[in-house]
Amino acid sequence: MINNIITKRKSIRDFDSRLLDEEIITSLFEAARRAPSAFNEQPWRFILADRKNEADFKTMLDVLVEKNREWAKNAAALVIVLSKKQLSKNERLNKHYMYDTASAVANLTFQANSLDLYVHQMGGYDAQSILEKYLVPNEYEPAVVLAIGRKAISDVEKTLTDLDVKRNPLHEILFENKFGEPHSILVNQNVMNN
Repeated sequence: MINNIITKRKSIRDFDSRLLDEEIITSLFEAARRAPSAFNEQPWRFILADRKNEADFKTMLDVLVEKNREWAKNAAALVIVLSKKQLSKNERLNKHYMYDTASAVANLTFQANSLDLYVHQMGGYDAQSILEKYLVPNEYEPAVVLAIGRKAISDVEKTLTDLDVKRNPLHEILFENKFGEPHSILVNQNVMNN
């Protein structure tokens, strides 16, 4: 019953470095733009580096930790995702800024999946380097860096699949009445051990 756009999502490391069409790239960010946000703040901002400009691509690659650079160098595009910490209307802390930005990234990811592209989200980056190299205003914070592209054609499957990535069972994440008490719908559907 789960949409296959969700179940086929994988964080691959084996990218094909072919360029992406501009229309495809635009569609990814259009999908991100349509995400919901508290007070319609839309706190997300994106810095894109694709292979059309190898110097820009290398600059962005250099903000990643070495282990991520090893495989991300083959992606078609890299994207720094930034999130605005304050509300525009009164400059108070927007306590939902990262949550809302994550929604935009999810939209982008599922749009990519619908186009047979993959998005690998990375937390391994140098935040200070991002702030300095890209002249990021103080009100924004790096959230994640994305590697985007097609899966390379290879003999060996190098994806992180549901077979080798453990997912928490539903009874550990869906509660009723109090934290830690599995919801009764799980008991009713006999999904406690899945």
